[in-house]
Amino acid sequence: MRQRLLPHLALIGIGCAGPVFAAAPVTSELALFGDVPVVLSAARLIQPLNDAPGAVTVIDRDMIRASGARDVAELLRFVPGIQIGRANGATPLTSYHGLSDDAPRRMLVRVDGRSAYSPYFVSGIEWAKISVDIDDIERIEVFRGTNAAAYGSNAFLGVVNIITRPAAETPRLRARITEGANGLHERMVSIRQRLGDATARLTLGQQREDGLDGLNDSYRHQRADARVDWQLGALDTVEFHFGFVDTRAGKGVADSVTDPERTVDSYTGFGEVRWRRQLNTDDEIKLTYFHQEERAEDPGFFIPSLSSYLGVPSAVLLAVYGIPVGTYVDGAQHTRALRDDLEFEHLIHPGPDDRIVWGAGLRSDRVASQRVFNTRDDIDIRNTRLFANLEHRQGRAWTFNAGALLEDTDAAGPRFSPRLAANLHLTDRTTARAAWSRGYRNLTPFERRADVRYAEALGGVVLFQSFQPSGELPPERVTTRELGLRHESADHQSNIDLRVYVEQIRDMIRRDTATSNIVPAPPLNHDGEAPKYIGGGAADIHGTELSFLYRSTHDTWIGGHYAYTHLKSNDPPAELSAPHHAFALFASIRLPHDWQMSVQHGFVGGMSWYDSDPEDTVRPYHYSSARIAKRWRAGVSSAELAVGMDRIGGGVSDFHQDLVRPPEGYVTLRLTY
Repeated sequence: MRQRLLPHLALIGIGCAGPVFAAAPVTSELALFGDVPVVLSAARLIQPLNDAPGAVTVIDRDMIRASGARDVAELLRFVPGIQIGRANGATPLTSYHGLSDDAPRRMLVRVDGRSAYSPYFVSGIEWAKISVDIDDIERIEVFRGTNAAAYGSNAFLGVVNIITRPAAETPRLRARITEGANGLHERMVSIRQRLGDATARLTLGQQREDGLDGLNDSYRHQRADARVDWQLGALDTVEFHFGFVDTRAGKGVADSVTDPERTVDSYTGFGEVRWRRQLNTDDEIKLTYFHQEERAEDPGFFIPSLSSYLGVPSAVLLAVYGIPVGTYVDGAQHTRALRDDLEFEHLIHPGPDDRIVWGAGLRSDRVASQRVFNTRDDIDIRNTRLFANLEHRQGRAWTFNAGALLEDTDAAGPRFSPRLAANLHLTDRTTARAAWSRGYRNLTPFERRADVRYAEALGGVVLFQSFQPSGELPPERVTTRELGLRHESADHQSNIDLRVYVEQIRDMIRRDTATSNIVPAPPLNHDGEAPKYIGGGAADIHGTELSFLYRSTHDTWIGGHYAYTHLKSNDPPAELSAPHHAFALFASIRLPHDWQMSVQHGFVGGMSWYDSDPEDTVRPYHYSSARIAKRWRAGVSSAELAVGMDRIGGGVSDFHQDLVRPPEGYVTLRLTY
């Protein structure tokens, strides 16, 4: 029932809006700076890129479409320093500067001001749970480096800000169909409706794929996403966002008793409302509230006869371990997480050369899983935050940014995350930047309190513990120093950006094994030990990132990037978690008669996803993709047929050397009215 609640609320809200709304356009913030490249999210201010307090990569709508990507994770190949892999066909992984295992959690993802970071159990970034369709994205801004001063503890090594198109700027009716290799089927339909002073958009979609050969990793995603922009008057606007993702994904290994092939059901839904008031020409206030719910049902495994499974007579199990005769083991797992977040933000201009944005936020998380935490009770986490950023211009030569965030969380206590940045405009087109910042990452409930036990059903004797609580560990801490140089041509058609950085991470956590906290130790745990997280880790990362882009028109460009990353750590596996060298080249060209062609080629040096076995090291690899499209127009309608190929020239191993993603072709038809 709850799975259907949010889309119904979205439709009810759209339908009921008609009688009370009267007409006014929704204006894009990006129009304020004309053709000057800007960012909206680096310091919670609309800023020209050469005034931002850090390095930012912007991926706009034309680049998204030309890429042929089907999810946001694939789009991050445009960003230097980011590693991308797939643990299986259904699970994309992304990391910035390494230090990520099969559950990345050191980057923050935001969608229209809402945190899509899911720090409830293991992973922080679960791309499949984002309901926004890729064609509804206006732009993606990737802040490279910690941005805890603006967004708090989850923005530890970077922030991906996804900004969707205002409803009024989308076509009235759209449809997309994709068919491809490996059982790829994708369907999307979107409708936009004017309702008096409001404009509403509703997008529905489904995607499914068979997964990789030899793995039970097929998946099916069903999505709904709605946005309503309501102009209340000359000074007030309200945005409503609703969405959900319902997923069925394969998991497990053939012929395994404790990890059998099975289907896991999961659901994520949210509702968000944001009110803006324009106080005068420059100043405004915003109030945002969102509620999010996540659930997952994993049937796990079932052992009907423990005696048969272990090959030990029931009488022996009873005499030695007190295990009742005829008992069984049920390994099902059920999880639920709720989040409520309220945030106030105020933008003021105290003088002609100064802008200040400040605000405060409250967040409540409730997490429940008897299997994961060995308790029927909810785990409650409260978070309060106070943030501010000052931008000051000193003549035409200098722009200074000073920001900080004070955050208090139940488990970690108060933490202060500051940032200082100075941008020197050497010429009208060339800017040098120096920045220093500090940030923290609060541990997830799983990292702190995981207590995963498997007990026989009749007597409750614990047989095996796959994870034990870590106790009180301090938050991870990162201190970043960077120098940057950005040059833009006079017509803004080309730019080059250089970032040189040092990141020092302390109190880093890592997996280890220790004597189980269960007494007596579970009989199936080797030497009575169980995995847990421990602190005391340290990593020093230094490197260089260079990117360039030449863009003669909005749909014709050539660009690329190079990243050198050197990582030293007191935890040897961490040192292999980022490639020393990586580069990418990409281009798109508008051809005569409404044809368009785009290509991408990249190289990733050898690396190993953190905490994986040494034999899982991924050897250096190249990847290439190409797409060609033809567009037709008839009045207000248009159609586009695109043919593309990923991993041209051979399969790619980007997570495990034996896990090969083969070349895959696809055909996409888009219809617009």
